[in-house]
Amino acid sequence: MLHASDEPQATDLPASTITAPLIDAALARVLASRSLRGSARGRRFLQFIVQEALAGRANRIKAYTIAMDVFDRDASFDPLLDPVVRIQAGRLRRALEHYYLTEGAADPLRIAIPKGGYVPQFSLVPVTAGTDLPNEASGPASLSTRERLDAPRTPHVLGRHIDRPLRWLAVAVAVTLLAVGLGLFAGWRGSAPDPTRSAPESATAPAAPQRAVRGPALLVLPFTNGSGDPALDLVADGITEDIVSALVRFEDFLVFGADTSFRYPSAPALREAVPTTRVDYMLKGSVAQTGDYIQVTATLIAAKDHRYLWSDSFRRAVTPAKLLDLRHDIAVQVARTLAQSDGVIEREEARLSGQHAPQDLSSYACLLRTRQYWRQLSVALHAEVRDCLERATKSDPGYPEAWAALAMITIDEARLDFNPSPARPNPMDEGLQLAERAVMLAPDSALSHQALGLAWWLRREPQRSIAAYEQALALNPNDSAILADLGRCYSLTGEWERGIPLIREAFMRNPAQPSWYRIVIATYHYVNGRYDDALEEMRRANLGREVILGHVALAMIHGQTGNRSEAAKAVSEILRLDPNFPIKAISEFERRNIHPDIIVRIVDGLRKAGLAIPPSQMADGERL
Repeated sequence: MLHASDEPQATDLPASTITAPLIDAALARVLASRSLRGSARGRRFLQFIVQEALAGRANRIKAYTIAMDVFDRDASFDPLLDPVVRIQAGRLRRALEHYYLTEGAADPLRIAIPKGGYVPQFSLVPVTAGTDLPNEASGPASLSTRERLDAPRTPHVLGRHIDRPLRWLAVAVAVTLLAVGLGLFAGWRGSAPDPTRSAPESATAPAAPQRAVRGPALLVLPFTNGSGDPALDLVADGITEDIVSALVRFEDFLVFGADTSFRYPSAPALREAVPTTRVDYMLKGSVAQTGDYIQVTATLIAAKDHRYLWSDSFRRAVTPAKLLDLRHDIAVQVARTLAQSDGVIEREEARLSGQHAPQDLSSYACLLRTRQYWRQLSVALHAEVRDCLERATKSDPGYPEAWAALAMITIDEARLDFNPSPARPNPMDEGLQLAERAVMLAPDSALSHQALGLAWWLRREPQRSIAAYEQALALNPNDSAILADLGRCYSLTGEWERGIPLIREAFMRNPAQPSWYRIVIATYHYVNGRYDDALEEMRRANLGREVILGHVALAMIHGQTGNRSEAAKAVSEILRLDPNFPIKAISEFERRNIHPDIIVRIVDGLRKAGLAIPPSQMADGERL
């Protein structure tokens, strides 16, 4: 077994040592590495973005310029139709991860490409004492030092000898398990601590209070090694930990921490240790390997009656470069399937709560009913959910998600004109206050920041709205609803390149995503003259008659295609829902932060459909 004392000691580098020559040397090492040796496009991609950043042209590092300068696309390149840059960026990120896990492990400066963009980031890492720090003229000469550090040796992991064919597997898993072990279990939001562990008496400050969780409790049982190969014990443990860390991003239920899972590998064992512990669901699974493939099987069980609620298998080809991605991707897919809106657990809980009258619903059941409303926008369900959430916030004032949901329901009184109340003359102002209260109660709640994003959006502060949604996404990158909301914001403000892929990814992750987001995709096709594609998106949306924006989208599309009968039907529905809509149409579009150029195209289609929108001056002074 390797001990910390077996390794050379590390020293920190001052931030001032990040210089252009040092970055050039780091780039040269990566370009010459085995990780990129077989990818001419990857080397060209990395060299382009690093050199542009060093030249102070980071604002040029966009999909369009990369496509033309690196991949030889012409001026007609559309990043939404041709995903070459996005795909190659993902491959380059994985190549960099592999490089810094293997031959570049001793590099003092690392290059990364954050997800969601292409501008490279440079960071210093501790360097090993006795190694040669590249100076401003050294370039890749330190390769020999790194090669000495990377000299082959037989690894021993957890006291177990690993055969040569599986060395890469053991080393990669050991590195990631060490990182997880150091930082994962100390304070993840939403995960339960070891129920038998008490706080140390010598603590100088009280621990942060555990947030109460009103929903069900889930115990992830340690995944088992189904192959008999000792090396896969580490993979099974790693999958268990990755699934726990992905699940705790969702705030609606309690997930016992991985330390609890390994200490009490069954629900009876946990209840025997702590009789008052409640376990509603158990997730169990196994890992097996056949040739170059690893198969992970996962099963969700209802703890009360041991009913099997869901099971699935994931089979992937595995290589040293893909092991970390494989574990992460499987864990995220399992977490989304179980925990996201309309996921397996929510459907089961909704089925159970459906046996109760609305006035008898718990705070958590109110939140489930709210999600049902978001998927099926209707005036009647809006009123029911609003009443339920108002009762929940009174009886359970410390429940941040209830406050956040109430904020969004209140905002819909103005956004969708659902059940306006004389008691709330300014629902958008009240919605902002409710969202701010939710954030104050739980700064780490993704739903609270999502509510804040909606409030700022309707108050016509799109940049503050986008910042709130970005924060929500950082807190829970696995939530498809946040992806869709962020995509809506970017798209309607004219950043189609950033927004539409987010909405499409949200639907890919969760086909049950509220279908009214398809209006945004339809509008994207519409402004680009693809009316058949726009109409197909609206057919897929299948919105109810009460959503006026759905009829607006249909009217503008049919207006442009000259389908007078369908255009007239859509206009009739608009006027049925709001006879004054033609007068306030432009102000309604502006209130939703829609880019002026997009508004011009929308109004043109509506007028051609027969909606009598009077001339008006937009906020930017343009006459319509």
